Amino acid sequence: MLSLIPRFFYVDTSMGQIHGRLYPNKGPTIVCFHPMPYSSGYYQTFCNNLIEATDFSVVSLDMLGYGQSSMIDDPITIQDYAQTSAEAIQTLIRNNDINPDIILLGFHSGSAIACEMTIIEPKLMNKVIFVTYPFFDAIKRKEMITSLSKTSLDDNLESLRSMWEFTVSDRAEGVPLDRALSNFRDQLQSIENGWFGFHSMFHYPSEERLPLSKVSSLVLNDQSSLTEPTNQAYKILTNAQYKELEKTKGAIFELNTDQIIHHIESFILS
Repeated sequence: MLSLIPRFFYVDTSMGQIHGRLYPNKGPTIVCFHPMPYSSGYYQTFCNNLIEATDFSVVSLDMLGYGQSSMIDDPITIQDYAQTSAEAIQTLIRNNDINPDIILLGFHSGSAIACEMTIIEPKLMNKVIFVTYPFFDAIKRKEMITSLSKTSLDDNLESLRSMWEFTVSDRAEGVPLDRALSNFRDQLQSIENGWFGFHSMFHYPSEERLPLSKVSSLVLNDQSSLTEPTNQAYKILTNAQYKELEKTKGAIFELNTDQIIHHIESFILS
């Protein structure tokens, strides 16, 4: 399948410019929030497959500090990511760039951003999809904040070995090399501040915020380190459906897009 070329755009927000990719189509707009420290390009394979298989339009945003969005000097909060993303979506709607029938989709830390947006701007979207959720209680979050590593620039190539192995040489079987390299480049670009997203996630009280989300939601779970945290998140949501992806082995937005699209289509059209 040929890769579609998205329309790239910039939108001004209260905290800086947000860059994004628009894959136009006839139907409702799915807005994707990437896991950090990656970018909107993380969803390239998924967006291409979704456009080919359905009528949905897709928007994928770079969070502030990642991809081509404005850089930031200090960590910000999940609320900040959600508010600026909401501003970007509202601008796209006002400019008639996208269908105003909005569905949010988050993956890993992107799920927390999607959750927060349903709380602060509940009328902006009709539904939300959480593809795994990094649910950690206060005790676990404190442990993770304490152990949070901060990578710095280094002229020693060896300092990049673990990142290269995780993303490229030890990638899940079936992931194309060019997709792995794209994710590696994203990490390199934000190498000094890439930890900002984890900092925001580990300070986000999901146990308090998730029950406040009243928007109709779908939780998709896989077989990973987030299987049980995702289960815990689902149990405290008040208006959610739950589905499990089958036989996953990582890189689900590269290798399991057929399952994800099937569940999304069933949920949105129901």
